[in-house]
Amino acid sequence: MKAREIVLAVDPEAEEVAKTIQWASENFLRQDDHIHLVMVLVMDAELVDDQDLVTITGDSLTELEKEITTQRTRAMTNVADKLKSKGYYVTEHVFKSKPENACHVLIDYIDTSKMDCLVMGSRNLSGWKR
Repeated sequence: MKAREIVLAVDPEAEEVAKTIQWASENFLRQDDHIHLVMVLVMDAELVDDQDLVTITGDSLTELEKEITTQRTRAMTNVADKLKSKGYYVTEHVFKSKPENACHVLIDYIDTSKMDCLVMGSRNLSGWKR
């Protein structure tokens, strides 16, 4: 049987990521699948807190973006390590996007990479609704 190319799109810091992985492992994933663990990092969304904008300028913004990217990338590596410990072949992909383009980044990746399936978590999808 040919290995399937599966995209698992998650927010690695969300509580639901463990549930998404558990569900996918128990109900869908096979050991010979190639799992593409994908995170779309939307920087603008990280700078909003309870409807109040946070104004950051110059070098502070660059440092904050680096810190957020590093934190999320570490969380993504932890998720990948959990999948790998279950015997799955995992490749990590981190994309940066503006909020209005986030869903297009994922769709374009899936289309151009010829993936077989997309599995997503259930939280923080308000930007994905059409």
